[in-house]
Amino acid sequence: MDQNELIKYLRTQGIINTNAVEITPLNGGVSCEILLIEDGLQRLVVKRALKKLKVKEDWFADIGRNVTEQEYLKYVGSLLPDAVPKIIYQDKEHHFFCMEMIEGDFENWKKELLAGTCNNAYAREAGHILGIIHNTSFDNEALAKQFDTTQNFFELRLDPYLLSTAKKHPKIAHYFNEEALRLNKTHKCLVHGDFSPKNIMVSPHRLVVLDCEVAWYGDPVFDLAFLINHFTLKGLLMPEKSHQLMHLATQFFTAYKEKATSFPVDHLERQSIHLLLLLMLARVDGKSPVEYLNTDQQEIIRSFVYETLPKEIKKLDEFISLWNKTTQLKYEY
Repeated sequence: MDQNELIKYLRTQGIINTNAVEITPLNGGVSCEILLIEDGLQRLVVKRALKKLKVKEDWFADIGRNVTEQEYLKYVGSLLPDAVPKIIYQDKEHHFFCMEMIEGDFENWKKELLAGTCNNAYAREAGHILGIIHNTSFDNEALAKQFDTTQNFFELRLDPYLLSTAKKHPKIAHYFNEEALRLNKTHKCLVHGDFSPKNIMVSPHRLVVLDCEVAWYGDPVFDLAFLINHFTLKGLLMPEKSHQLMHLATQFFTAYKEKATSFPVDHLERQSIHLLLLLMLARVDGKSPVEYLNTDQQEIIRSFVYETLPKEIKKLDEFISLWNKTTQLKYEY
């Protein structure tokens, strides 16, 4: 349904109660349409999944992922009510839902990071939230069935990030192909799948996680590596902030481990670093490259990944030390 039909439908469902309605498109990333609906009495957000994602290369995905997002928000909301938006209305048949508008003194975490603001408290809170979600959902047969969305995860993550990057780098393709296979058959806990600063709203009193349509009962390593990758790439964009940004990674991982007690730490750390290196290159040469790195910076990523993958680094501190040296050499030059 188009926007006019959507508004009419919401009226019939009793969600909108006035005739004067204002619709404002919000930034929904590449995978969805997000609308702010104002009827003079309330402000709510409508989210709908797109069949074709808004990227340069052809990238299609099942819109049923919108229902997955609804279910993730319900589950996490039952654990941590303040950590996700409150759902106002769900419509699984038409693949959309309405949720509260996160506003007031909230700021988008990605925006803050790009402005050079590194708040350790936000990193720790993100780690605690993710750790609780992973730990509580660990080895849960009912959740494993509810979030049996491996095909969706393949379409939105394994193929566009790992497999597409492997095709462009045949010399190291085996790393990407083997990791995609490993992730595809790993089912340990409920994974967000897009746990990144752009999907986290921060404020002094509350941190809210958004955009969980990639949710999947799988490997916790993915969420860890996915978020740390964003700190890492921004350290290259802003080398003068690299140490502070990577300290956020340390704070995040330390806080995560405090809550995620069901997982063997050494294995988790080693696998996270391995996947992190793959995701670094994927955000340069995969189907969803980050928008803020120039050609020279992209080449630094390629060289670093090629040199570091064979080292099989096991500790986050060791990875951070190598990365900070790389960014500082570029900065001093």
